[in-house]
Order: sequence, then structure tokens, then C-alpha cells
Amino acid sequence: MKQPAVRWILLALAVWLGAWAFTKWTSARAPERADWQRPVSELSETQRAQFEALHAAMPAAERARSSGAWPETLVPGFARKQQGLYVNYLGEAEGLRWLVLYVEPDPRVGSESAAVDDEHHLLADGRMLHVSVWTQPLSEATPQNVTAWPAAEGWLQRVR
Repeated sequence: MKQPAVRWILLALAVWLGAWAFTKWTSARAPERADWQRPVSELSETQRAQFEALHAAMPAAERARSSGAWPETLVPGFARKQQGLYVNYLGEAEGLRWLVLYVEPDPRVGSESAAVDDEHHLLADGRMLHVSVWTQPLSEATPQNVTAWPAAEGWLQRVR
């Protein structure tokens, strides 16, 4: 009688250990990123502070857009360029060229239902914006036009 009970206990213990190990292994993996995405954590301390300063300036710019037009600058030294639905704020700081890209919703398409997060910001009127922050070395040529897809031009998207 003792033999089957011991086997069942050992089997239950093995299943529990396997589930625990799988949970630990999958939660410890780094999030999957696209080839053009890099974590903010690999930036220097001052560059991370620049990233946070850009994020901190976004709500005021988005409020201005909700009540009319985008502001001319996001933060000092980051001027606006706009073409259609694409709005770029471009500047140089902390040894990098920085780009904040807003993509406005296409008025011909219904509203998007994405959750609000670092890349999806909701305007006061209910429209969803796509927002991303990109960097590139200062050695690259400064873009002269509005950038719609920065990855195709050698930019790296910075993600938390």
C-alpha cells in the first residue's frame, strides 16, 4: 500500500517542480524586441535622464494638440517638423541625436482600441496617438525631412 502513495507523491512533486521551474524560466527572460529596439537601460545615466525629460514633456505637447496645434518645440532645442500625420521633434543632447515621433490617427480610419502605454497616448478628444522615442549617433547625417519610419533610416527605438 505504501508504494503507490509514495509514487503519487513523487509524481506530484515532480509536476510541481517542473511548473515552478518553467514559471521562473519564462518570467526571467528579457522581453522580445525588434531588431531596431534597444532598452533605455543601455544608455548612460545622463542619456536616460534625457529620455525621461522627453517623456515628461509629452503630456503638455499632447494637451496643446488636443486644443489646436502641436507646439513648435517639445523641449528647448527640439523643434517640430510635420508632414501629414507624422510629427517629429528632433534635437541633439547627451552625445546622441534624438527623435520623438508622433503618428496621428488617420481620420479615414476608425478609432484604435490599443491600451494606453508608452507607445499609445490618448488625446483628450479620444483619439489615439502612436508615440516613440528614437536615437542615433551624431555621426549620422541629420535628416532633412520628416521621418515616418525611423528604423529604415538607421534610428534605434528606445524602450523601457
